[in-house]
Amino acid sequence: MSTAPGSGANPNPNPNPNPNFNNSEIPKNVYHIAGIPVEFPYKPYGTQFTFMYRVISTLDRALKEGRCHALLESPTGTGKSLSLLCSTLAWQQNYKLNNLQGNLPNSTPAPEAITDPLGHGGGFIPETQPSSIAPSRISKPSQHAADSKKKKKKLAPTIYYASRTHSQISQVIREYRKTSYRVPMAVLASRKHYCTNPRVLGADNIDEECKLLLRNQGEGCFEYKNMHKIKCHPSLQKGGCHEAHDIEDLVKVGQVVKGCAYYASRSMADDAQLVFCPYSYIVNPIIRGAMDVDIKGAIIILDEAHNIEDIAREAGSVDLEEDALLKLKMELEQLYMIDATIYQPLYEMTQDLIGWIDQRKSTLEKHEFQHYFSWTGDKALRQLQEANISQQCFPILLDCATRAIKAASDTESDVRHISGMSVITLEGLFSSLTYFFSRNGSHIFDYQLALQRYLKKDGKNAFGSWTCSLSLWCLNPAVVFRDIADLSLSVLLTSGTLSPMNSFSSELGVQFGNYLEAPHVIDVKSQVWSAIISHGPGNYQLDASYKTADQYAFQDALGKSLEEICKIVPGGSLIFFPSYKLIEKLCNRWRKTGQWSQLNARKPLFVEPRGGNQEEFENVLKGYYDSVSQGKKPALGRKRRMKKTDDNVIESTEFTNCEGAAFLAVFRGKVSEGIDFSDDNARVVIVVGIPFPNINDTQIALKKKYNNTYQSSKNLLSGSEWYCHQAFRALNQALGRCIRHKYDYGAIILLDWRFQQEKNRSYISKWLRPSIRVYESFEKSLDELRSFFRDVKSNHCGQQLSSLAKYDATFPQMKLKSDVAVQTSVQVDKDKRTCKEYIDLECNSPKDSRI
Repeated sequence: MSTAPGSGANPNPNPNPNPNFNNSEIPKNVYHIAGIPVEFPYKPYGTQFTFMYRVISTLDRALKEGRCHALLESPTGTGKSLSLLCSTLAWQQNYKLNNLQGNLPNSTPAPEAITDPLGHGGGFIPETQPSSIAPSRISKPSQHAADSKKKKKKLAPTIYYASRTHSQISQVIREYRKTSYRVPMAVLASRKHYCTNPRVLGADNIDEECKLLLRNQGEGCFEYKNMHKIKCHPSLQKGGCHEAHDIEDLVKVGQVVKGCAYYASRSMADDAQLVFCPYSYIVNPIIRGAMDVDIKGAIIILDEAHNIEDIAREAGSVDLEEDALLKLKMELEQLYMIDATIYQPLYEMTQDLIGWIDQRKSTLEKHEFQHYFSWTGDKALRQLQEANISQQCFPILLDCATRAIKAASDTESDVRHISGMSVITLEGLFSSLTYFFSRNGSHIFDYQLALQRYLKKDGKNAFGSWTCSLSLWCLNPAVVFRDIADLSLSVLLTSGTLSPMNSFSSELGVQFGNYLEAPHVIDVKSQVWSAIISHGPGNYQLDASYKTADQYAFQDALGKSLEEICKIVPGGSLIFFPSYKLIEKLCNRWRKTGQWSQLNARKPLFVEPRGGNQEEFENVLKGYYDSVSQGKKPALGRKRRMKKTDDNVIESTEFTNCEGAAFLAVFRGKVSEGIDFSDDNARVVIVVGIPFPNINDTQIALKKKYNNTYQSSKNLLSGSEWYCHQAFRALNQALGRCIRHKYDYGAIILLDWRFQQEKNRSYISKWLRPSIRVYESFEKSLDELRSFFRDVKSNHCGQQLSSLAKYDATFPQMKLKSDVAVQTSVQVDKDKRTCKEYIDLECNSPKDSRI
């Protein structure tokens, strides 16, 4: 079979491009992107081609220049996770093959590509010279890693795939199972998720109970001793049913062989080429060290990274209550009699710190319901010196703290040590102090030392009790993130909603070599009805700002607006509000006026529960899903029967023809993050107001002030601009709940007049922005909303079947804008078992290009 002219495809391709996986039952589509064969389980969308090209170009450039990082946004429903996995694993595999074949030293780019890589075909080495360079360009593994268990020379950089929650990691692993790639893998998680010992499972502090049991020389932990049985279990080996496994799979194997899944996963991570883990295992240096996570020279994928700035600041900060310091002091007082060299300096430091707090308590400034005072820079340094924590003595204290923590973590020693809670106290304090004093004290102005006195609610006292806490707040996420960027080969920050994107580089202190704001895979004009509705019934202006949100007129107009929308929209409705406080006010008002009953008659109402109780949230979510599912059945004369759970589910026992359900949720809550509301589960996403952070929050006010102070010297956004970015990133994340795949459809409605302002619309995600309609007439907007659902419902089934048939016949052509010109050519190998299509992308992109 001849090669299409100008394709650059290899006419005699390797029949098995992935030596790590040889499952002939899975069809393979192989696409050559920038000279690297990428196996993809389906025919990729144009957006996916673009995305994979940007990933591979970033990794190639990282090898040539020492490191390179990327900021990649691809809307929800465009197959981002699958594209990430296939492109990074293909690149890793290509690196390993060239390393094994000894081709690396001979692989060189064109001379002109050295000075301008992205200006000359992306700087990629032609296919005859595979795109990789010698592994010597990657920094050698750290001494810490060599001293642990990682003594094997790595054939390629390890890929760390991190996401926000364990449930999101499970979703990504499901995508990994769809690929043909199989490499040694591991999933890192806490004992809470992995422990299989029935005696420890029910404990309040599983970590502490586990360590105590391991130190018990007489009894010990039987599961721990059988850890190797999990690692060597046939189901986890090459070709096994759990070769691509998640947390639940490893726990099941542990239960069968009576082995410890937690320590097995840590052992598997030592040799893994692909490691899945939560953010904290990468971003937080304490957890990174405790879990032996070596990111030096690694490829780090931070998925759902829209909150990475906040996460990095939190990783560099600490809040310590006075009670925790008193507990630590009591334990150290007992231990320094045993080993004064370790524990006496720590005891004296803790005693001085508590004394400093006592002196400052009475002089705290009053701010509403809490008292606080804060210091930064030289003033913060002087306050710490008064507690005998200085730049000069800190290295000694850090050494003592490290040894104390190590002694507490030693599972084979029976020597007395500090408790697990005190370990957490020491780790948090010294992690933040290490950043504070790092780089010869250059970060002292990036921190705010704060002492607070506030009412803490507890079960003993209905009004709460006064509590003091010492805080060291990091106001510059670059302090933490720069270390990660410098250690790794490449950091890929990705999300469906990174927009607005221009704050990431300055806030994180990193230059990104690649940017992407990818288009959606859907036809936005026909599949999404997006609108700004500025006025409700009776032409009342809708304004959910703090100035008018408490007014009954606004609350009544909003309730009536939602009722009219719910009459039209089929299936589920997600309604997002800036705060729980506003939801409570609205619910109370609507119950008094009867609006709640009117809404509930149209769609059963569910409210996102406040707090972190996962079981309660899952019960409410299940109720919502069930109600939407039941709404698909003929409803006339059907009596709704739903369990009432406080205010989270409000039932109506009257006969009705209601359809679907409505979920009242908050921006930045669980409903807005990573939960699948595809198809009828979210036919409309309604946003009420703009979710600006609480301006009365002390840390928010300090961060705004910090950005204003260092706007010029650190090239930061102004405080108000940063504040707007925080709001609209949360808003865009909520909007992404509507469209979850190529054939999904729905409405996105912005209920607030402020969205009419061009400056506010400019912050909305690029894929949605051009299609947003603006209505001042509420009745006109309802007419068009009604027409949209009538038309899309009648056309959807036929269009989907037609599109699927067309999709099976030909792959989508790429339609890229601006600087990327794509030429595609296809070579199909009519093998009975595989279908291989080779696509070469010839891209002329300027450096640091954006789409």
